[in-house]
Amino acid sequence: MGANISTEQRELERSMAIDKQIEADSRRLRSEQKVLLLGTPGSGKSTIMKQMKIIHQNGYTPDELAAFRLDIYQNLVDSAKDVVLALHKLGLECVEEINKTYAAQILEYKVESDPSFRLAPDIANAIDSLWKDPTIAIAVKLCSEFHLPDSASYLFSNVQRIAQKDYLPSERDVLRAKTKTKPAGIMEISLHLAPCSIRIVDVSNQRSERKKWIHCFEAVTSIIFCAGLSDYDQVLLENKEQTRMTESLILFESVPSFSSASVILFSTKIEVLKAKLGKAPLEMYFPEYTGEHDINKAAKFIMSKYMQANRANLRIYSQYIRVLLAATEDTILQNALESTGILRDTKVL
Repeated sequence: MGANISTEQRELERSMAIDKQIEADSRRLRSEQKVLLLGTPGSGKSTIMKQMKIIHQNGYTPDELAAFRLDIYQNLVDSAKDVVLALHKLGLECVEEINKTYAAQILEYKVESDPSFRLAPDIANAIDSLWKDPTIAIAVKLCSEFHLPDSASYLFSNVQRIAQKDYLPSERDVLRAKTKTKPAGIMEISLHLAPCSIRIVDVSNQRSERKKWIHCFEAVTSIIFCAGLSDYDQVLLENKEQTRMTESLILFESVPSFSSASVILFSTKIEVLKAKLGKAPLEMYFPEYTGEHDINKAAKFIMSKYMQANRANLRIYSQYIRVLLAATEDTILQNALESTGILRDTKVL
């Protein structure tokens, strides 16, 4: 009988250990809040993820910065090629004769995948000279006719620094760079902000990938949707007949059908919009707009387009990253309190 008691005691202890582990896992899951980051390509999602790391995870180490070098080279060269091809498409020729030669040289240049690869000084000079050609200013004003990344001007202006042999990307360079996503199209970052942890998940929003990320909506506390304010005149890489903003509005309208989580509509690229208004007047694309070059009126008008597509009562925050985090915490913490029964029947104001 003593043996039976011993066996029963061991089973009881084992059962209690399992219960304890289940409770610990439950507490961990309740304390970890999942936030889904959505938006069309170029809406600023990756910039937000990088800003979160810089502000809340002590930024990037030298080795992590170096890992962005090839991406920055590729961004720079691809943007230069986009400009050259745009000149051909628009029937424009460089004013400086030497730039015609440089244009051909740029089209032939390739960035190698070898980590030891460095941008050739002669290609840097070619890009620098081409960017300063008077004809380029005309092409840039017509950027709605072709796909040109928002970071292009920044990269062109810093091409000589980027081409230095000992070049190490700065955090500002990294923020401007378009980087390749993981094969699964999902990136995550975890922030530990008492009393809970926040796991932000950025999914690839390429059209071909969207059917794969519906499962990401499971157990989501909040959704942050990035709306690029400067996307009204830029065409999609996948569809030259549709603007980024049109695609974004379609995606935004569909979000509530995937999840009942609270949604934060977040405007991005306000500085890009400010610089663009004089070159590509908003009224050219929306005749009903009457605010001319006023940045506040333009931003408000664009956001009204999203609200027209709104099928839920969404909270809107300003374009600043730090405000975004505060807004996210506010929504997350409220949802956490509601889920535990501490706070009920309240609304995020």
